[in-house]
Amino acid sequence: MSLVDILPNEIFLNFLIFDLYDVYTLLQLNRVCKRFYNLSNNTLNQKSNHLLVTNKVSAKFCERCKPLLSSYKSKFITHCNWKYEVPYINYYLRDEFVIESIENMKSMKIKDICLKMTENTIWVYVKKKLIAFNRQKDGTFRGKISKFSNSQFSSIAYCNDIIISGHVDGSIRHWKIKSRNNINNIPQLKAHSNVYGEHVSNIEATPQHNISSFSNLIKIQKNSLADDNSAEEDDPIYRGKKLIHSISLDPTGTKVAASAEKSLLIYDIITNCKEMDECINNNTCSQLLWQDPHTILMLYKQQVKKLDIRTPKFVRTLDASVLDSDYELYSFSTDYLYTIITGTNIGTVLLWDQRLNNYIHTYVIHLFSTNPVISVDFDSTHMYAILELEGLFKYSFEKTNYDCAKRKKYFNNFV
Repeated sequence: MSLVDILPNEIFLNFLIFDLYDVYTLLQLNRVCKRFYNLSNNTLNQKSNHLLVTNKVSAKFCERCKPLLSSYKSKFITHCNWKYEVPYINYYLRDEFVIESIENMKSMKIKDICLKMTENTIWVYVKKKLIAFNRQKDGTFRGKISKFSNSQFSSIAYCNDIIISGHVDGSIRHWKIKSRNNINNIPQLKAHSNVYGEHVSNIEATPQHNISSFSNLIKIQKNSLADDNSAEEDDPIYRGKKLIHSISLDPTGTKVAASAEKSLLIYDIITNCKEMDECINNNTCSQLLWQDPHTILMLYKQQVKKLDIRTPKFVRTLDASVLDSDYELYSFSTDYLYTIITGTNIGTVLLWDQRLNNYIHTYVIHLFSTNPVISVDFDSTHMYAILELEGLFKYSFEKTNYDCAKRKKYFNNFV
């Protein structure tokens, strides 16, 4: 009997003996014997939880993931596909919504067209049209459903399988896909009118509340389909002198953050009090994403900054200006763990790892430099982006046919 047979499993695990091996070596070790198979799999599962675009870590990210990565093998392969662009699949939707919108997009503002991803649906609004694409398990679209509104869309949120939209006439409306006699449609469930005098520039939603902003105001209403006038009667929770650019809810749905000119506001919805209103940067943040209860991601013209609200100080800066001084960031999305994706002004999307300062990969969606990516979202295996002059694109990253040579090339880089 060898010394390896005598030592208990705790020695291998607690002293991190197996953790020192790279992934390719661990994959070889799990073929040696049943004991090494269990030990290596335990280590591989732990390592796979630290990869890019993994899920089952953030519930908020899982809400929009169609395929759930259940094994370390699928996680490592999907990570490689994102990082090294294997495979590269560009799916272009040439349908009437794209053709119709191309003529108008040159004069559009950023929020005149936007997408929202859920587990089963991709929602897109263009001017007065709300469009839903049903996603199958492999990410392909099963069909398109359209609905016209009598008022132009200006913002969109999703909660409990219902889309809540803000409009240029100041109204907030609720929508949901319904199927009757095999015909899908998107009926309007309710409209709160006269919430603001002008357009609702940003909107977020929890099961209890709708949080929306216009100009220098932030307002909270009950998120209810009941016929009441509470939306019209509530007073703003914030009224300032600066323009509100973006709002975002924390993962618990109890606080809202808002970016104004060179400053950040945080408001506690439950206690009904303001927690922060400080100037934190000389530049203005165009978009907020609240990553976890303590950190907020802030999109600037050429940077993504990570703010720790307990300090409050920036603890990480992802700088796109190192690529090109003319680079501008138009949109971004996160998996609420390590991965950030940013859309740029020149038809590209950048993949970032928050643990590193430099970008990981560039996806060239369009070759024309005057075609910004104005909205982007992703799950564990797919990325969707809207280009200002072209419409909606889809990337897929779930190819799994790796031969031995490719497995060794990619997996021996993981330690």
